[in-house]
Amino acid sequence: MKRTKNIVFMCSSVHVWTDTRIYYKEAQSLAENGLQVEFYALDYPAEKREIRNLTMHYLPNLSRRSRIQHQRTLWKAFQKSRAANFHFHDPELLFLAKKIKRKYGDQVKVVYDMHEHLPAAVRTKQWLPKFLRPILSQIVTKVERYLMKSVDAVIFAEKSYRENYPTESFTKIDILNYPITPPVHNVKKNKIFTMIYVGGLTEQRGLFNMLNLAATLKEKGVSDFQLKLIGPVLTAETKIKNFVRKKHLEEHVVQFDRLPYTEIWQHYHTSHLGLCLLHPTPNNLNSRSTKLFEYMAAGLPVLASDFSSFIEMMTTHKSGYTADPFDSSLLADLVCQVKNNPELAEQLGKNGEKAFFENYSWHGEAEKLMALYDERK
Repeated sequence: MKRTKNIVFMCSSVHVWTDTRIYYKEAQSLAENGLQVEFYALDYPAEKREIRNLTMHYLPNLSRRSRIQHQRTLWKAFQKSRAANFHFHDPELLFLAKKIKRKYGDQVKVVYDMHEHLPAAVRTKQWLPKFLRPILSQIVTKVERYLMKSVDAVIFAEKSYRENYPTESFTKIDILNYPITPPVHNVKKNKIFTMIYVGGLTEQRGLFNMLNLAATLKEKGVSDFQLKLIGPVLTAETKIKNFVRKKHLEEHVVQFDRLPYTEIWQHYHTSHLGLCLLHPTPNNLNSRSTKLFEYMAAGLPVLASDFSSFIEMMTTHKSGYTADPFDSSLLADLVCQVKNNPELAEQLGKNGEKAFFENYSWHGEAEKLMALYDERK
């Protein structure tokens, strides 16, 4: 069977099909530009629609130990496919990539889309015993480098990831996770001051920093505010419920599960302040969180952790503030500064929105993605 250069087999054995970067940005951009995309990702109960040039395949949700079954499914599917491009998004699929390269050689272009630097991430994975993390990180580094010899190109979601592969011969390209230009909005802000966070709800991503901020605001006598959390809970839910109940925050904390990308913008546009209180883990310190750009695109002032890259952004664009994510008193004071000065909040939001359209739109990243595949024509 002859493989076709304008067909891309794109897959993830970890992410749900509605993943913003994979589905809404990359898969749809490729399809809109005439490539045929065969898309495999985890099933999720969201509205499914037909898109020209994009064929969807949904994988069952399995436990971490059972996910190896997805590799068998994807291997069988790829053998039946005519795709000359294998584009994958998870480090565990490096094993499958090597298998594909061994069988098909230069008939197939193998592209690894790196969302995080795995060796660094292993050192902070909460589900791993602490004493094992440094050892596993070293092992992962060696195995990853060996398997990546089978890769033709690596897409880095963050520029800093490239620094870890200075001598590797594969094609390297930075395709940053900038937002798609948001839909035109014609909605009013919520009557009550609303802080918003969108993303996985974990301690390392600032979940309890935000909850402590809410508790501190209440202790300071601020009663007319809301903390809106949108995303999958990746920590013990009972711990969240107990904290909210103990601090009497039931009227202030509103929680949603994962929402479709298009729905998120409605919540952004009706909110007043975007939060990004990440912990200073290696991956967080070396990345520029997508949330920052989405908040800016929606015209929201930003309150973020005082990482050097975040400080540079907020200072350059005058679009928000940074502070120690563990200093809830200072964070609360900054929230009050934005809350009590509507004109200041509006100007910060406008500054961020201007910076987004001038510097951080997905449009330019989509062009780089297409350039990578145009090389195959």
